Amino acid sequence: SSKKKRKKKKPSSSPSGSSNSLNNTDGQPLFTKGGGDVRNKPPPSLADIEAARQASVDPLRAAEAERENDKQKVNPKFADLHETGQWGGLSKWEKYGICVLTLGVIGVAVWLGIQFGGGGGGEGTEGGENQNTVVQTRAPTMSPSMTPTLAPTGTGYRLTTGLVMMKEISPSIALPNNPEALKGAKTRSGSTPQMLAAEFILYDDAQKLSVRDPTFLERYALAVFYYANGGCSGDWITRTNWMDPVNATNHCGVAGGDGKWHGVFCNLQGRVTEVKMNGNYVTWKLPREFVAFTELSTLEVSDNRMVGELPSEAISMPKLFTLLLNNNDFEGVFPFDVVKQGAASLDTLWIQENSQLSGRVPTSFCSLGSITLDCANFLPQPVYVSPDSSETTFVADCKAEPEGISPREYTCNTEVGVPVEKPADAPVPAPRICGSPAAGT
Repeated sequence: SSKKKRKKKKPSSSPSGSSNSLNNTDGQPLFTKGGGDVRNKPPPSLADIEAARQASVDPLRAAEAERENDKQKVNPKFADLHETGQWGGLSKWEKYGICVLTLGVIGVAVWLGIQFGGGGGGEGTEGGENQNTVVQTRAPTMSPSMTPTLAPTGTGYRLTTGLVMMKEISPSIALPNNPEALKGAKTRSGSTPQMLAAEFILYDDAQKLSVRDPTFLERYALAVFYYANGGCSGDWITRTNWMDPVNATNHCGVAGGDGKWHGVFCNLQGRVTEVKMNGNYVTWKLPREFVAFTELSTLEVSDNRMVGELPSEAISMPKLFTLLLNNNDFEGVFPFDVVKQGAASLDTLWIQENSQLSGRVPTSFCSLGSITLDCANFLPQPVYVSPDSSETTFVADCKAEPEGISPREYTCNTEVGVPVEKPADAPVPAPRICGSPAAGT
């Protein structure tokens, strides 16, 4: 007889299936998608279960716990200070070190206060009795403003530093080394004009300018000009407001021009820009102290009684545009090269009617607008090209230069200067000490 074939039953997928099922008794798959057997995974601890439960119940608490775990540990040396505000476990030597460092900082602060305090007293105190001065460590420079960059206040400092600054622009032998030696200069016959000017600025001047003020040295230079060049002795025909011994006004004047010194003009910042003293019977040499006028554009001292060699530093200021020195008694060699190098903007130069003045005119002066001189005294001899020509050989040489630039006006003077005379009815000033120039100056 034939045997019937039995069909094989498919494995059951129910939870109660046989041992060949791919699921465990709980109905969970035995294998993950990556192939791992979950039966090898260790059972979770009670702490993990509680953490998972807390995370699912209170996520804010879980985030706070995570931040606490991320906090950096505080150095145990400062743990108590961090938590309670009190120092923790510092050793004895560490505490000593902190004390010594604190005392050192206090000591440095006191020393700096003494060094730069200037001894107090203010600039307005009388005479400069305060001797707690500061020794200057660096001499003031001439550019741009001739004032110190770090300047404590105080009368002692003002006197010491002010005198040093004055000595920088004056002949060294014309001033003493100690400001105390200036006291009483106006009563001593051996005083120099620089000493009288310095005494006025440092002790007597009603303006009481600070050494940090850029007009400090300008006012000193004007005072030297007054004492050395005939203002004090009464030679000047006009000297309105100059060096009033009772109430010296601002040399630039105030609003409306009240108090302005005759012949002195200033810009809005109070810097001297023009000195016009032509035809005023100014005598003696041009002061080298004019180097202090770093903003000066015009210097006119023509038609006077000035003498001597021209100090190059007094006629080569950086902004000088017009220089009129004609009809005086200047002598020596005119410093053309130095003037052009310092006063690059110079446009007008009149030096005629100074019979003893000579020199060689360089081609760098071809760019000037107007030059007038005594041609016979200068080289190369800049004569006229022909009797009926108005062009000089100097102009012709300038045109031959590669730049082809020549002065708009180049005049060879042939006239003889007429010395200015003081009016016969000029008032005679009261006798006073006006200073005698130091030997060699």
